[in-house]
Amino acid sequence: MKPEQFLRITRLLGEESVQLLHQKRVVLVGLGAVGGMALEALVRSGVGNLRIVDFDTIGITNLNRQILATHDTLGKLKTEVAQARVKAINPYCNIEALPLFVQEDTLDDILSGPIDLVIDAIDSLNPKCALLQRAYERTIPIISSMGAALRRDPALIRRADLMDSWGCPLAR
Repeated sequence: MKPEQFLRITRLLGEESVQLLHQKRVVLVGLGAVGGMALEALVRSGVGNLRIVDFDTIGITNLNRQILATHDTLGKLKTEVAQARVKAINPYCNIEALPLFVQEDTLDDILSGPIDLVIDAIDSLNPKCALLQRAYERTIPIISSMGAALRRDPALIRRADLMDSWGCPLAR
Protein backbone atom coordinates (compact mmCIF):
# COMPACT_ATOMS: atom_id res chain seq x y z
CA MET A 1 0.00 0.00 0.00
CA LYS A 2 1.16 3.51 -0.74
CA PRO A 3 0.11 5.70 2.19
CA GLU A 4 0.00 8.85 0.05
CA GLN A 5 -2.82 7.31 -2.00
CA PHE A 6 -5.03 7.51 1.08
CA LEU A 7 -3.70 10.79 2.47
CA ARG A 8 -6.97 12.70 2.05
CA ILE A 9 -9.11 10.03 3.67
CA THR A 10 -6.51 9.68 6.43
CA ARG A 11 -6.95 13.36 7.19
CA LEU A 12 -10.68 12.78 7.44
CA LEU A 13 -10.78 9.48 9.37
CA GLY A 14 -7.39 9.33 11.07
CA GLU A 15 -4.47 6.92 10.65
CA GLU A 16 -5.87 4.23 12.93
CA SER A 17 -9.22 4.09 11.11
CA VAL A 18 -7.56 3.90 7.70
CA GLN A 19 -5.34 1.05 8.92
CA LEU A 20 -8.49 -0.75 10.07
CA LEU A 21 -10.03 -0.28 6.62
CA HIS A 22 -6.93 -1.85 5.03
CA GLN A 23 -7.50 -4.94 7.20
CA LYS A 24 -11.24 -5.30 6.62
CA ARG A 25 -12.70 -8.20 4.62
CA VAL A 26 -15.81 -7.24 2.67
CA VAL A 27 -17.97 -9.43 0.46
CA LEU A 28 -19.84 -7.48 -2.22
CA VAL A 29 -22.61 -9.41 -3.94
CA GLY A 30 -23.98 -7.85 -7.12
CA LEU A 31 -21.97 -5.62 -9.46
CA GLY A 32 -24.70 -3.70 -11.25
CA ALA A 33 -25.57 -0.05 -10.70
CA VAL A 34 -25.55 -0.16 -6.89
CA GLY A 35 -22.80 -2.76 -6.54
CA GLY A 36 -20.50 -1.01 -9.00
CA MET A 37 -20.72 2.25 -7.07
CA ALA A 38 -20.26 0.42 -3.77
CA LEU A 39 -17.14 -1.25 -5.18
CA GLU A 40 -15.76 2.09 -6.28
CA ALA A 41 -16.29 3.60 -2.81
CA LEU A 42 -14.80 0.58 -1.01
CA VAL A 43 -11.64 0.55 -3.11
CA ARG A 44 -11.11 4.31 -3.03
CA SER A 45 -11.68 4.30 0.75
CA GLY A 46 -8.89 1.78 1.24
CA VAL A 47 -10.71 -1.43 2.10
CA GLY A 48 -7.95 -4.00 1.76
CA ASN A 49 -9.70 -7.31 1.13
CA LEU A 50 -12.65 -7.78 -1.20
CA ARG A 51 -14.60 -10.74 -2.48
CA ILE A 52 -16.86 -9.77 -5.37
CA VAL A 53 -19.70 -11.95 -6.59
CA ASP A 54 -21.80 -11.69 -9.76
CA PHE A 55 -22.57 -14.26 -12.47
CA ASP A 56 -23.59 -11.73 -15.12
CA THR A 57 -21.90 -10.17 -18.11
CA ILE A 58 -22.04 -6.52 -19.09
CA GLY A 59 -24.72 -5.75 -21.66
CA ILE A 60 -25.49 -2.73 -23.78
CA THR A 61 -28.45 -1.76 -21.56
CA ASN A 62 -25.99 -1.36 -18.66
CA LEU A 63 -24.14 1.52 -20.35
CA ASN A 64 -26.39 4.31 -19.08
CA ARG A 65 -26.29 3.38 -15.39
CA GLN A 66 -23.45 1.05 -14.41
CA ILE A 67 -19.95 2.34 -13.73
CA LEU A 68 -18.33 -0.89 -14.93
CA ALA A 69 -20.11 -0.72 -18.29
CA THR A 70 -18.30 0.80 -21.26
CA HIS A 71 -18.25 -0.17 -24.92
CA ASP A 72 -14.90 -1.87 -24.24
CA THR A 73 -16.38 -4.05 -21.49
CA LEU A 74 -19.52 -5.25 -23.32
CA GLY A 75 -19.90 -9.02 -23.10
CA LYS A 76 -17.30 -9.43 -20.36
CA LEU A 77 -17.97 -10.91 -16.94
CA LYS A 78 -18.72 -8.19 -14.42
CA THR A 79 -16.35 -9.86 -11.94
CA GLU A 80 -13.45 -9.74 -14.42
CA VAL A 81 -14.07 -6.09 -15.29
CA ALA A 82 -14.45 -5.19 -11.60
CA GLN A 83 -11.27 -7.03 -10.64
CA ALA A 84 -9.28 -5.14 -13.28
CA ARG A 85 -10.78 -1.82 -12.15
CA VAL A 86 -9.90 -2.51 -8.51
CA LYS A 87 -6.29 -3.33 -9.43
CA ALA A 88 -6.05 -0.19 -11.58
CA ILE A 89 -7.18 1.95 -8.64
CA ASN A 90 -5.36 0.14 -5.82
CA PRO A 91 -2.99 -2.66 -6.84
CA TYR A 92 -2.47 -3.51 -3.16
CA CYS A 93 -6.10 -4.46 -2.59
CA ASN A 94 -6.59 -8.22 -2.29
CA ILE A 95 -9.52 -9.18 -4.48
CA GLU A 96 -11.22 -12.49 -5.09
CA ALA A 97 -13.72 -12.67 -7.95
CA LEU A 98 -16.46 -15.29 -7.89
CA PRO A 99 -18.58 -15.40 -11.07
CA LEU A 100 -21.40 -17.21 -9.27
CA PHE A 101 -25.16 -16.98 -9.10
CA VAL A 102 -26.32 -16.73 -5.49
CA GLN A 103 -28.22 -19.86 -4.52
CA GLU A 104 -28.13 -22.43 -1.74
CA ASP A 105 -25.26 -24.44 -3.23
CA THR A 106 -23.00 -21.40 -3.79
CA LEU A 107 -23.50 -19.63 -0.45
CA ASP A 108 -20.79 -21.59 1.36
CA ASP A 109 -18.22 -20.41 -1.22
CA ILE A 110 -19.52 -16.86 -1.14
CA LEU A 111 -19.47 -16.63 2.66
CA SER A 112 -16.36 -18.73 3.37
CA GLY A 113 -13.62 -17.60 5.73
CA PRO A 114 -13.58 -14.60 8.01
CA ILE A 115 -15.84 -11.76 6.84
CA ASP A 116 -16.30 -8.35 8.44
CA LEU A 117 -19.20 -7.19 6.27
CA VAL A 118 -21.44 -8.35 3.44
CA ILE A 119 -22.90 -5.80 1.06
CA ASP A 120 -25.99 -7.07 -0.75
CA ALA A 121 -26.54 -5.30 -4.07
CA ILE A 122 -28.65 -8.09 -5.59
CA ASP A 123 -31.71 -7.14 -7.63
CA SER A 124 -33.52 -10.50 -7.50
CA LEU A 125 -35.68 -11.61 -4.61
CA ASN A 126 -34.78 -15.29 -4.09
CA PRO A 127 -30.98 -14.85 -4.16
CA LYS A 128 -31.30 -11.78 -1.92
CA CYS A 129 -33.36 -13.70 0.64
CA ALA A 130 -30.96 -16.67 0.59
CA LEU A 131 -27.94 -14.40 1.15
CA LEU A 132 -29.63 -12.42 3.92
CA GLN A 133 -30.73 -15.59 5.70
CA ARG A 134 -27.28 -17.20 5.57
CA ALA A 135 -25.49 -14.03 6.68
CA TYR A 136 -27.97 -13.70 9.55
CA GLU A 137 -27.39 -17.33 10.59
CA ARG A 138 -23.64 -16.72 10.64
CA THR A 139 -24.02 -13.37 12.44
CA ILE A 140 -22.21 -11.55 9.64
CA PRO A 141 -23.12 -7.85 9.49
CA ILE A 142 -24.88 -7.00 6.25
CA ILE A 143 -25.89 -3.88 4.37
CA SER A 144 -28.68 -4.57 1.90
CA SER A 145 -29.87 -2.31 -0.88
CA MET A 146 -33.47 -2.52 -1.94
CA GLY A 147 -35.23 -1.48 -5.13
CA ALA A 148 -35.04 2.03 -6.53
CA ALA A 149 -36.37 1.41 -10.02
CA LEU A 150 -38.48 4.27 -11.36
CA ARG A 151 -37.81 6.39 -8.28
CA ARG A 152 -36.78 9.91 -9.25
CA ASP A 153 -36.00 11.78 -6.05
CA PRO A 154 -32.87 10.51 -4.27
CA ALA A 155 -33.59 12.94 -1.43
CA LEU A 156 -36.44 10.63 -0.39
CA ILE A 157 -34.16 7.62 0.19
CA ARG A 158 -33.96 6.62 3.84
CA ARG A 159 -31.92 4.12 5.81
CA ALA A 160 -33.94 1.76 7.97
CA ASP A 161 -34.07 -1.67 9.45
CA LEU A 162 -35.45 -4.14 6.93
CA MET A 163 -38.52 -4.67 9.11
CA ASP A 164 -39.26 -0.93 8.98
CA SER A 165 -39.06 -0.57 5.20
CA TRP A 166 -42.09 -0.13 2.95
CA GLY A 167 -42.98 0.52 -0.68
CA CYS A 168 -40.30 -1.78 -2.09
CA PRO A 169 -41.07 -5.20 -3.58
CA LEU A 170 -37.58 -6.44 -2.63
CA ALA A 171 -38.11 -5.54 1.03
CA ARG A 172 -41.35 -7.47 1.52
